[in-house]
Amino acid sequence: MIFQGTPPLSVTRRENTRQISLDFELLFRCAPSLLLVLEAAPGFRILGASDAYVRASRCSREAIVGKPFFDVFPETVEGPRATGAGSLKAALERVLATRKADSLNTPVLDEAGDLRYVIHRADAMEMELLRASQERDEALRQLKSANEELEAFARATAEDLRAPMRAIDGFCRLFQQMKGAALDDGVRRLLGRVTAKLAQMESVVDDLLALARIGQARLVRERVDLTAIARDVAAEWAAREPERSVQVDVAPGLEAWADRELVALAIENLFANAWMYTATREHAHIEVGARSIVGQTVFYVRDNGIGFDMAHSDRLFAPFARMHEDGQVEAHGIGLACVKRIVLRHGGDIWAEAVPGQGACFHFTLSGSQASR
Repeated sequence: MIFQGTPPLSVTRRENTRQISLDFELLFRCAPSLLLVLEAAPGFRILGASDAYVRASRCSREAIVGKPFFDVFPETVEGPRATGAGSLKAALERVLATRKADSLNTPVLDEAGDLRYVIHRADAMEMELLRASQERDEALRQLKSANEELEAFARATAEDLRAPMRAIDGFCRLFQQMKGAALDDGVRRLLGRVTAKLAQMESVVDDLLALARIGQARLVRERVDLTAIARDVAAEWAAREPERSVQVDVAPGLEAWADRELVALAIENLFANAWMYTATREHAHIEVGARSIVGQTVFYVRDNGIGFDMAHSDRLFAPFARMHEDGQVEAHGIGLACVKRIVLRHGGDIWAEAVPGQGACFHFTLSGSQASR
């Protein structure tokens, strides 16, 4: 007999089952261990997380539940060993294949013996690696934001400078045309200096725009002949200043897996730097080559110019930084800043060695082992 107002037995059972499910979820969440419930499928989607795991990972539950586990605990560009993600993934795949538990992963079977879930227990090392990965990602986000702001500033500044510079140049030329016959030598020299400085400012503006474009350009990798690029650049500088005698040695067979346009800009700026810093040398020498260090191709541009003090090397690649305050070289430092940004975009590194009065050598890599692919 069913009393009036009493729900049918099937409804009561469904409600009891639902309550038991909620109770078990509550118990799981309150467990003191760092636990995740993973979907028993290759993606290992996160289905639940204990409060202890959420607190330790510094993530909200909403941010991780529903996502594949290895999106939350990713492999880095250095490879799966950098975070341990590779070995953890292999362990989870073994649990799927064997249905046997290990020290961190427990399979959950249903009444039919089918694998439904995997309970993953995170250890202290995993959480430390996860936090380090999160901190790295946040630092990269901040760096990207800062670079975007710098690029926007460089573009705005460069574009705002062009109009007044052209106006000044136009006024100078008009003045020379109107008063040419009446101008004495002193005034002509002053006007010449003004136009020369305007040309220098135009070069700075062009470099600022190039610096801004580097961050926006899409990286298209291909096999690039660095030997041909370096020889073309050397020929252009020799034609630009034919009065100079510079011995240029470019090693044959220099190749890189890189963006052709960006790496050509890097070579051009490094060669221009070497050309400027050897201007006072009677027997100037510039060398472009490469060597292999622990299987990695390291390219270099070496010169026998005036060099610089390594004590100031920390500002070497900063825009507008000057390594020589005595006016020995008319350089504004944007070229080397461009080179560093290009190298970093390729996943490489750049550094320099120098001795005052003896010359300098700039070394750079392009994406590690792929540099010579």
